[in-house]
Parts: sequence; structure tokens; C-alpha cells
Amino acid sequence: MKKTIALLLFTLLSAKQYAQIEKGTYVPSISINGTYNTRPYSDTIYGGKTNSFNLGSTLGFGSFIKDNLLLMGNLSYTHSQAKSDYTYDAANNSYRNYGSSSFGNTESIGASLLHYKFLTENFAIRYGGSFSVNYTESINRNYNYTRGTYYPLTATYGPDVLHNTSTYSNSLGVQLNLLAGIQYFVSKNLALTGTMGFFAIADSYSPYQHVKKIDTHTLSASLTPSFNAFSVGITYYFRPKAAVAK
Repeated sequence: MKKTIALLLFTLLSAKQYAQIEKGTYVPSISINGTYNTRPYSDTIYGGKTNSFNLGSTLGFGSFIKDNLLLMGNLSYTHSQAKSDYTYDAANNSYRNYGSSSFGNTESIGASLLHYKFLTENFAIRYGGSFSVNYTESINRNYNYTRGTYYPLTATYGPDVLHNTSTYSNSLGVQLNLLAGIQYFVSKNLALTGTMGFFAIADSYSPYQHVKKIDTHTLSASLTPSFNAFSVGITYYFRPKAAVAK
């Protein structure tokens, strides 16, 4: 099986070059994405709901520094928020209801280098790598109510007492990805694109965390393979005038 896969890859990569994307072609890009999720939860004791969403955008610009070799840079920003509220209905438990909220921002700058290999006049594979640096800030808040003071003379409780805690943290990280994808050209300039990041190495440093009034500094690193989901899109190539005229 391994020999078959290796032979197939060799055949693809050594296949005749049917077409090319000329040096000087440039590729601007913009993307906007967002998700929203709500999840109710209930059983005989607990009840509550979690809402979360994130919204992000990416700006990119690439140029073919050689025929079929694309160098691309990008800037991205993502904002995320989440909120959970729960109620605990057990009569003898001191926690009546509780919840949490969080929000954060991530900014990233990155670059990628991709080589295109045409297998037909309209179909190409591309492969290469990307490197990115990202900075994240987040604030997490938690609250819970405890039962108020018990008054034995009246056999009653006072008002529930609210407890709040909050945490601020930030991190600076770097990530290296190996990428692979396909391109199908519906015209000389317009292509349908599919991309998969199939391996990533990440490292992060958290220089500052703030919990109530206590500052802590932590350093963490990880080298973890990751297989990312396949994504699709449309790419427009602004080719040099001489190439378009051909």
C-alpha cells in the first residue's frame, strides 16, 4: 500500500507540465467568516443554556515570484464571545445558580509559499507551507450565588450572596503548517480552490495573566500534529497583460 501511494505521488509530481501561472501574477484575497451556537441543557437537577459566537476576517495578497510559485502574506482578526447560565434546583445544595462569560480577540500575521503543478490544462495541485504569528487576549468571568444567612428564629434565609471572579490572560504564539490543495480553472483567471492543512507545529508563550489582583507568568509549548478540515473557495488570478493576451 505504501509503495502504491509513493508511486502515485511520484507520478503526479513528475507528470508533464500542461500549463503555468506566470511570474508577476498577483492574487488579492479577502474572507469573512462567523459562527453562532446555542445549546440548551436540562435534567432533573440542572437547567441552563450556553450561547457562543465568533466573527473573523482575513486580508491577503500574493504574488508569483517565479512561474507556478506563489508567495502570499495575510492579516487576520477574530473576535469571540461565550456566555453560560445555569440553575441548580437541589433544595439542600448551597449553590442556587451560576454561570460564566468570556470574550477574546486574536490578531494574526502570516506568510505562505505554495508550488503549483498542473496535471491538465485546467487542473493543478499545489503544496507548500505557511508560517504565522498570533496574539490573543481573553477575559473570563465566573459568578455563583450561595444561599444567604440562615435565621433559626424565623427558619428563613437572607438574600442569596453573589460571588464574582475574573481572569485576564494573553498569549503570543507561532505556528507552522504544511499545506496541500487542488485548483480547477474554469477560465484562465478564475479557479475553484480546495485546501487542507494536514500538519501543524505550534508554540505559545503566555507572558501575563491576571486573576483578581494576583499576577502570574507562564510559559507553555506544544508540538502537536493536527489534521485540519478541508476548505473550499474561489480564487481570481490577475495575470500579466502579455500572459492574458496569449
